[in-house]
Amino acid sequence: MRVEELMDKNPVVVPEEATLEEAARILLKNRYGGLPVVGQGGRLKGVLLVEDLLPKPENLPFSDVEALQLFGEWVDEGALEEVYRRYQATRVKEVMRKEVPWVHPEDSFGKALEILLTTDFHHLPVVDKEGKVVGILSRSDFLKFILKEV
Repeated sequence: MRVEELMDKNPVVVPEEATLEEAARILLKNRYGGLPVVGQGGRLKGVLLVEDLLPKPENLPFSDVEALQLFGEWVDEGALEEVYRRYQATRVKEVMRKEVPWVHPEDSFGKALEILLTTDFHHLPVVDKEGKVVGILSRSDFLKFILKEV
């Protein structure tokens, strides 16, 4: 079995120049955990995951105190308005993950499954020979196959 037989052939993508606010709205509307990020001509540039948009608890240097960090800077828990302003001003390309696995439509089912099971990515972009995103494959696509719902 090949990737093209299982992949979603109408992937939702986000342009690298979109704001984080725009990307967050796409993620929420579609109930996705991540999106392929595309540049000019629909070419894969990276992936934006929901967790990339959320503050992360980090230990303050030289302390046992934990604080929140967003996009590499410390944020006050009560400063949600500031976080929203940053979402409006920050481009997806500034926070997306650039090193992402991907497969071609003609790649094997097994290759794609191995990548999904051995990485932290739950969605795998499918790209053509020019690097254009032509599909997406998720872990749940494999469940559909196992349950014969494809």
